[in-house]
Amino acid sequence: MPPDARITVAFIDDEEMRALNKRYRKSDKTTDVLSFGQPVARAKGEAAVRRLTRDADGELEVGDIVISAPQAARQAKRRKHRLGREIAFLAAHGALHLLGFEDETPAGYREMVRLGTAATDEGVAASRG
Repeated sequence: MPPDARITVAFIDDEEMRALNKRYRKSDKTTDVLSFGQPVARAKGEAAVRRLTRDADGELEVGDIVISAPQAARQAKRRKHRLGREIAFLAAHGALHLLGFEDETPAGYREMVRLGTAATDEGVAASRG
């Protein structure tokens, strides 16, 4: 992505996440992360980046990622991860959705887990060194 691209990340509680999930995905339960971005018409990765458009001011607003902080904490505990690692993974997962990746098929899910884990591992390594 261009270096000036912007993604907004917000942390909310389970009640707010459940309401968003019900409204936008018709699923009346909380979830860990939701993404709201520009339409990329079935493109993914670099092809999706090429479809992103700048606003009238020249800003490249890729989209918004919303993370349920309580759900992230539960998942971190269950997976025996540090909370920061879980949040980094969810942010990467949300960003992948903004770039056209989907996890609704087993293959798509595996691809997103692999890419999200790789991005998280890179970020953790960079923060250490």
